[in-house]
Amino acid sequence: MTERETGGRRGVVPQGAGLPGLTPLLYAATARLDAHFAASAAATGLTSAQANAVYELAEPAGMRELGRRMCCEPPNVTFVVDRLEERGLVRRAPLPGDRRAKQVLLTEEGHAVRAALLERLAVEPPLRGLSDADRRTLRTLLARALDADGGPAEAAYAVTSDARQPE
Repeated sequence: MTERETGGRRGVVPQGAGLPGLTPLLYAATARLDAHFAASAAATGLTSAQANAVYELAEPAGMRELGRRMCCEPPNVTFVVDRLEERGLVRRAPLPGDRRAKQVLLTEEGHAVRAALLERLAVEPPLRGLSDADRRTLRTLLARALDADGGPAEAAYAVTSDARQPE
């Protein structure tokens, strides 16, 4: 793009050429969010994987669906659910409409741990430097970017009603 095509503005990146520095910022933000999530999990006595499962179980889910939400393979989901079940935080029940499959539900104690996790996630969230309006705008922009990249953001990453919004 020439200076004339950009109205004389220097440093304008042509449409579709990417934005230098954006990817490292996204990686840094992701690392900060991951560290905050891991610390919040540890504060509630969970591993990150266990906290991820508890977080995603706002509503009961089949094992396959839970794996999709957690972005992990079925054997890993089974391992995590087994550990949570041993601790009394989840239980398995028949999946309605499919006698062969199981759904995972939080127990009363599991709901309490989930509430503690959500409360902990809201303490000094990594994106606290942004106003509420800025965080809403960022969420909208990220959802739009994911939508354009192969389907709804909800399909790419299970966005639940309280989807880590405190950040």
